[in-house]
Amino acid sequence: MGPEIEQVDGLAVTRRGDRAGPTVVFVHGTMDRSAAFRRTARNLEDFDVVMFDRRGYGQSRAAGLAPTIDDQLADLRAVVEWTGATPVTLVGHSLGGLISLHLSVGRPDLVASVGVWESPMPWFDWYASSPEARPIGRAAIAEGPEAAELFLRAMIGDRLWERMPGAMKDERRAESAALVADLALCRRPEARLDFDRVISPVIVGTGSDSAPRFRQSAATMRDSLPNAMMVEVAGAQHGVHLTHPDEFAAFVRATVARRQPVG
Repeated sequence: MGPEIEQVDGLAVTRRGDRAGPTVVFVHGTMDRSAAFRRTARNLEDFDVVMFDRRGYGQSRAAGLAPTIDDQLADLRAVVEWTGATPVTLVGHSLGGLISLHLSVGRPDLVASVGVWESPMPWFDWYASSPEARPIGRAAIAEGPEAAELFLRAMIGDRLWERMPGAMKDERRAESAALVADLALCRRPEARLDFDRVISPVIVGTGSDSAPRFRQSAATMRDSLPNAMMVEVAGAQHGVHLTHPDEFAAFVRATVARRQPVG
């Protein structure tokens, strides 16, 4: 079944695959969008795959911002309930993983399992003070379109940024307000995850070539969550869904396999 694009509370939502299969909802991270999961979704045609642009990004840019964790959870909850297929499997990349885990705490009835790829943990000194995090800090206090450029140069490197078409650069700069809101959200006390309250089965993913802070965040979740296991993708970094879509699809399948039985 081909992809369908609908509006859910102002959010652009894409649905593709087999409605009879398990429902998987992807949640993207900072300065990303649902389109980044398309190559992964092509390997999941037997699943009911739902992807959406978080508020302020991509085709949901006109929907304003979701500056608090409660705002983010309200949006994700609306998308999950819209599927009509609860409980669903949530697969969150970076900040999307943190949002997914928070929903599993607040509404465990909606969540059958969670896949988390290298989510941020700025409440730990080892994460916030790591050398790789310093350029992100500069982006967090930047004003205007410069914030997105600073962030992406730090994440993907100057060479890839310079090779990006001008129109794409303009689109990304236009998402600066959402970026700054995301970075501020992560630093608020309510964003901190209470590991002991996560009862859903979780698979944590990390790349063998990821930055130390990302690998440590994955290991910390594996060791701290009550019902978690971890997988490593050889040769992958933080952007695994872009560089290793087949392996990321396998990660999704493993997460679905850990679903709690209904009832």
